[in-house]
Amino acid sequence: MNEIRVLDSTTLSTALPVSHGLGPVADDWEAAQVWLRAIASRGRRNSPETVATYGYHLAKLRWFCENVHLVPPSRWTVQDVEIFFAFLTDLPDSALCAQHADTLRYARSDEDGHTPFRTKPSKSSRSDIQRCIHAMFRAWREMGYIQINPMGLHGAGSVRKVNTNRAVAPDLYDIVLEAMEAEEKPTFSRRQAYARDRFIFISLRELGLRTSELVKATMPAFYRLSDPQDGKTYWVMVVREETAKGQKERKIPVPRSVLEALEIYREAFGMASHPDAAESVALLLSTRTNRTAVLSGGSAIKDVQSRRYFQAWLPVTTRHGLYHIVKKRLGEAAAFLESVGDIERSTILRKVSPHWLRHTFAKAALLTGQDIRHVASLLGHSDLSTTMVYTEQDALDLIRSTNRIVPGLLAIDTHHIV
Repeated sequence: MNEIRVLDSTTLSTALPVSHGLGPVADDWEAAQVWLRAIASRGRRNSPETVATYGYHLAKLRWFCENVHLVPPSRWTVQDVEIFFAFLTDLPDSALCAQHADTLRYARSDEDGHTPFRTKPSKSSRSDIQRCIHAMFRAWREMGYIQINPMGLHGAGSVRKVNTNRAVAPDLYDIVLEAMEAEEKPTFSRRQAYARDRFIFISLRELGLRTSELVKATMPAFYRLSDPQDGKTYWVMVVREETAKGQKERKIPVPRSVLEALEIYREAFGMASHPDAAESVALLLSTRTNRTAVLSGGSAIKDVQSRRYFQAWLPVTTRHGLYHIVKKRLGEAAAFLESVGDIERSTILRKVSPHWLRHTFAKAALLTGQDIRHVASLLGHSDLSTTMVYTEQDALDLIRSTNRIVPGLLAIDTHHIV
């Protein structure tokens, strides 16, 4: 008599052959994680920040599949892809992550109202999502997990290009700092937030950092370096390879304005003016304290005042957290401009993102005559052509060539002298 044998999942994984190269996976989301782990294992080709960004894109795909379209990616056709693109292009308000009415904090993943969409994706963000998911589908097909790539007809999307117009004019930048200075600061936390936020703006503008590089840094990223030639000691900020794009470590000389802002910020949080190499605290700190903090002997620090005394601050560890801080300050400055009738500049400020300050640094550095290789090194660009985008060198070469061949042909603005 034949006996029916019930196989559990462990037995099944060894008893039945897997028809694809991803190994035993329970569903598409486990298959996506296998792909993501492979991306992470490629070392220098993909930084931890890149892998994290891919994870955010996959979270958006999963939310769409589980809450809107109800078709798993492995069963997608061209039509499903088009529905997804249309959803991203015209994201409904109901898909945006809920925010706390007073603090504007976004709902966490375990709270009602959470979604992975904090803003409606821009055109460049949609291209980033498209490239990520196209790469996953391509890998799935190569490993035999799916038979066709449903995005094969759409391609991988366009590569994000640098928009050099996204820079903050000096007068607008000053208005943001002035609005922060003029704000009432009746509480200890508000004074701390002002010092921290001022440091954030000045660092992004004067060091040309990516938001991920700032938010992942620790206090000892700032350190002293002596020059034997002039006998002077300078301050330098190191961007570690584990946080830098392309995992390319670089060191940035620190302007006086940045060091002064850092000193004020640290003092506001009860720390010595200058970082020490032995510190392990995050560079960006929340004004909230860690309720689970304990003393060296293991006893809990129970009240807020004691946690402040022992500097048990929570860190700001995500780009989203930094983005929220910057946008809040920009919104306050924009509101001030609206109150005095300056709608045009208010509209510009509301469009600004933290990355605009990196563009501002790049353009300002080149306009002051700094060598393009020097600026590329400060920005962490591995290819000079990326930095040259800010110089409009191609157009200048054509202008100079035309002037040599046909003098007087080109239109000149006689009212604008550089």
